[in-house]
Amino acid sequence: MSETRTAKTSERGEKLCVLVPCLNEEDLVRRTVKEVLQHADRIAVGVEVVMIDDGSTDGTRAVMQELCTEDSRCRLLAHDVNRGLGRCVTEAYETIEEDTWVTVFPGDSEFVFAESIDNLLAARRGHDVVLGYLYNPVVRKLSRRIASTGFLKLTKTLYGFRWRSLNGMKLYRASAFKGIHVESGGHAYVAELLAKAQLRRPDLRIAEAPYISRGRAIGDSHAIKPMAVLRAVRETYKGAKDVGQYREKMVRRYHEEQERGEQPESFFPPPTRD
Repeated sequence: MSETRTAKTSERGEKLCVLVPCLNEEDLVRRTVKEVLQHADRIAVGVEVVMIDDGSTDGTRAVMQELCTEDSRCRLLAHDVNRGLGRCVTEAYETIEEDTWVTVFPGDSEFVFAESIDNLLAARRGHDVVLGYLYNPVVRKLSRRIASTGFLKLTKTLYGFRWRSLNGMKLYRASAFKGIHVESGGHAYVAELLAKAQLRRPDLRIAEAPYISRGRAIGDSHAIKPMAVLRAVRETYKGAKDVGQYREKMVRRYHEEQERGEQPESFFPPPTRD
């Protein structure tokens, strides 16, 4: 998985890698990937779709292999054992060029790709990360909204974040997160990854934009199952603990750089930077 792949480059030179992580989504992954590919020619960036089979036990991988055969813009990363959302996604970053834009589009066909990616791409100028927030939360069941709200409040308390959402659709430069190791798994990885990215680069520019959900057509979200909720809470605390250690390391580095005169006059780049 160490090989770095290049997404198709648009006339403007920008590339977008769409990561599609799946766990037992045999019935939905084809629809999800086709939705991405149908919109790919309408946007001003070159698109590559990287499907990630995270240890599925149904026919998900076979469907992914068929898609790779059908369209050269698709490739597959496969795990024989479930690694968890955080680990399989962060490992995929290492196969992507640093100047490529990346988004994670779950294989359950819940998000509306066209409108969502258009909103995120429109907000990318001058930023390194665009965090998506759900524009139409009413489409989700009450139990899902309660679980998501509680998880977000816990994460904000532990990390001091102020953004409206962390675990929705997002867009970012591969360089923003590349090389960062995360201890937490599942959905908890996003907060840990973002915190470490900010500590590593205090000038990281973060914007927000809305994304759209159509709800799940088949089954319920894995994230709201009782054991999944407990696991998410445990993983969130694990990630926050590791971020605390990382913070101490980076603060020492800041002061050492200042003593050596190596820090820039300002952490923040000019507003016109893309």
